[in-house]
Amino acid sequence: MFNRLRSYLPVLAGVLMLVGVVVANGRPSVFTDTDDYFVEGRTFAYTIGYALHIKTPPPPPTDPEDIADAKQAAADLRMSHTEIGARSPYYGLLLYATQRIGTIWLTTVVQALVGAWLVFMLWRLALPGAPTWSAYAMQAAVAFGSTLPFFASFTMPDVFSGYAVSGAIMLLVYWDRLKLAERWAIGLIVGTAMTFHTSHVLDTLAITGLTGIMMLILRAKGLAPAKAVVAVLATVVCAVAATSIYKEAVHVKTGDELRRPPFLAMRVIADGPGRDYLRWACPRGAKWVLCQFKDLPLDDSQDLLWSDDRKKGIFNVTTFDNRLQMEREETSFVLHAVAFEPVQQVLASLENWAWQLTMVYLDDPLKNPHYYLTNDYWSTTNLPWLINHAADCGRDHWGCNPRLSMDASAVLHSGLFLIGLALIGLRLGLADMRAGFKQKSFVWGEERTRLLMLLTLLVAAILINGFVCGALSGPFARYQARITWLVAAGAAVGMISLVPADGRVRVPAWALRLWALPLVQVFARRIDWAFVRFGMVGVAGFTVDAVVLHAMTGLAGLSPFVGRFVSFPVAVVATWLLNRSFTFRHQTAHAPWRQALVYAAVQGAGGVANIGAYSLALTLYPPFKHMLLIPLAFGSAAGLCLTFLGSKHFAFRPAAEPQAAVAPELEFPVGGAE
Repeated sequence: MFNRLRSYLPVLAGVLMLVGVVVANGRPSVFTDTDDYFVEGRTFAYTIGYALHIKTPPPPPTDPEDIADAKQAAADLRMSHTEIGARSPYYGLLLYATQRIGTIWLTTVVQALVGAWLVFMLWRLALPGAPTWSAYAMQAAVAFGSTLPFFASFTMPDVFSGYAVSGAIMLLVYWDRLKLAERWAIGLIVGTAMTFHTSHVLDTLAITGLTGIMMLILRAKGLAPAKAVVAVLATVVCAVAATSIYKEAVHVKTGDELRRPPFLAMRVIADGPGRDYLRWACPRGAKWVLCQFKDLPLDDSQDLLWSDDRKKGIFNVTTFDNRLQMEREETSFVLHAVAFEPVQQVLASLENWAWQLTMVYLDDPLKNPHYYLTNDYWSTTNLPWLINHAADCGRDHWGCNPRLSMDASAVLHSGLFLIGLALIGLRLGLADMRAGFKQKSFVWGEERTRLLMLLTLLVAAILINGFVCGALSGPFARYQARITWLVAAGAAVGMISLVPADGRVRVPAWALRLWALPLVQVFARRIDWAFVRFGMVGVAGFTVDAVVLHAMTGLAGLSPFVGRFVSFPVAVVATWLLNRSFTFRHQTAHAPWRQALVYAAVQGAGGVANIGAYSLALTLYPPFKHMLLIPLAFGSAAGLCLTFLGSKHFAFRPAAEPQAAVAPELEFPVGGAE
């Protein structure tokens, strides 16, 4: 049981790291489209509830004002049918369900859990002989070295783009290493992610096609590769079918077809060929509904779609019938426009693609929620409710600004992305890969070949997503930054693949000579290395404590005092598991259950000092309730020495006295000198 529980620790650690970054940055974030998804999810949930007789439909209105409001609501709903087809009811259902249980903190935890499990599976499949500590290193690389935590806390389906692609790659490359339940679980994640947004379907199809080409080049043999391709294509079919079924159900119920805005038509117009074609064709008798807008600037696709200014906007300011006609004519119009100026369109698309690839930083996930809380329109939507239930932004609504700025993200995440690419390039340029390319000796199924495919596909996913979003929709930072964490994951896999299976690292000869110096040995003998490791575990426990505490206060609405009585026991369990496998690795005098009880008693004694110092700090200085990390630090420091002595001499008391060691017990045992 303990081994099974310990095997899931990297996933738990990954979730805590991801959520920890969110806590450090402030809180989860929303976007304008979050309101659409929430409404769509609520409508979907209510429909299910009515059908299953779990929820009773409201009685028809009888008051004249209520009747008028109902008619207006019906008209607004009908108008929304011309655009809501671009908003997934399935992601909306996830968003709405998590809000009924908790807040957008719970949405964040769910999205982070999926991401942490996929990162863990990628580690386990790609690095079957890697030491256990490297699983935590990989989770840390992705959590602290990429944009993933910010998109895991972004209440939009963007994060599932990378989930769909990474899951598909694992199915395609490592099918034979997956257990049946794991295949189903990853397939379910991939299929569900594709129902969340059309671009996820296109990314997954492109990756599957590229993998199929690589299989042909490598002459893949056996049924496993074919099964993997069929399985991924089956998830695509299921996802498309699920989306179609929902649309047909709405059509049967309301008589309206769910449609999506004419994104591609507006892209072609903003790129130039569509604009030039309109101004050429309309005076010559063309009957496109867009002809009535040919004299507008027509140079910004976002304005064309969503602006309320009639001097710039089209879709958002026109009539219901015009919207329908635009959508019906979109494919034909795009083909005519591209045929009118094909070279210009190709150049414009390539420019958009290239521009999209450079946008690896955060923008919308770092937007100050003050805008949604004070804007004349958005303040009347569900967004203020979602924001205020997750955090108190103060009377002036300025108290929820993220700590990381967009400018800082541009520097930080662009740099991290380039470092990740450099590490992947370094790994592919090492001797084993060079020999494979030179001798053309890559064979399907070999470890080196799988690693090559994995790293290639992860980078290819970045390029594919850039084209799908940049060329077909428009270059926006959010569309690219959502998936760039795959580079951090690939870089981590590449570097960990160089670590020997026993986890030993070779120490340079100069470092060993330095360690052997008498003065260094004098200090080394006076250091209790178990205390150093205990302190490292304490930092991890502090992180667990902080994340759970913020979840209890922000998600469950508990007070800072009551929340601590939840977060502290969780942190105790986490530190017991870590101390058992890391700090005190020797054979102990107690069986696991007895050890756990003694450890709990020791931590309880330390907890009295910990919580006492924490409560005293809050009592003496109430403003600390807005800066919980500070009283948490006081509490942790107060209990550290007491819990270490109790752990060392009671909970983890060795079965026999260990031999005195001159060199410290390192987390990564030292091998020979290079």
